[in-house]
Amino acid sequence: MTCRTPTSRPLTPRALAAELCDLRERDAATTDDAALIAYEAKWRRKLARLQRAYPERWRVAGLSDDEVRDLLTLHLIEALRNPEPSVWHLARPGREWGLLVAREKLGALRKSFRLGATPCGLSQEPAFSQAPNQEEQLLEGEAERGRALAQQRAEGALSRPQRRWLAALKLSARAGGFFESSREPNLSAASRMLGRNRSSAQRAYHELQARFGRELERLK
Repeated sequence: MTCRTPTSRPLTPRALAAELCDLRERDAATTDDAALIAYEAKWRRKLARLQRAYPERWRVAGLSDDEVRDLLTLHLIEALRNPEPSVWHLARPGREWGLLVAREKLGALRKSFRLGATPCGLSQEPAFSQAPNQEEQLLEGEAERGRALAQQRAEGALSRPQRRWLAALKLSARAGGFFESSREPNLSAASRMLGRNRSSAQRAYHELQARFGRELERLK
C-alpha cells in the first residue's frame, strides 16, 4: 500500500513575477511616501476585488467590507513603517508579501471580533436586544449601497491632483478612514507626504468634502 502526499500547486512565471514586483514596491514604500501611497492604493484595489470574488473568505463578522479594507491596509502601512521583526519573515514562493500580511491581519481581526458568551444564573432573565426587522434591514442595505455608489461616482470624477490628495488624506486619517471616519485627517501629515503646505491640504480637503457631499445629496 502506497501513501501519497499532496503536492503543492506548481508555481507559474506570472505568480513569481507578481511576487518579485510586490517586493520591489514594498521596499520602495518603506522610505518613500509617494511609493507608500501607491502601495496602499494598489492593495486597497486588490482587496476590493478579493472581497467581491470570495466574500466569505474575506469577511469579518461585525465589520463592513470598507472597514475590513481600512483595517487591513492600515496594518500594511504599519508593517512597512513600524514593522515587527516577524513581518519580514512572511514569505511563500509565488505569493505577494502584501497579501500574506493582509491574511495574517484578517485572522487576527476574526479572533478579536468573536462574540464571547457571558454565563448567567438560571434565575437571571437574559436581556435581548431587538433585532432589526426585514424592512429595516432592506432600508439599511439600500442606504449602504447608495453611499458606496456616491463614493464611487465622486472618486471617478476627481482630477489627478485630487486623487493624490485623497490617497494622502486616507493614509493620514487618525481613525483609519476618511469621509467614513468620525475624526479629521491629519492635514499636516498629508501635506508632508506630498511636499506641500498645510493650507494646500486644507483647501484640497474642503474640495473633496464638497465633491463627496454633492454626490450624497443626489441620493436624497
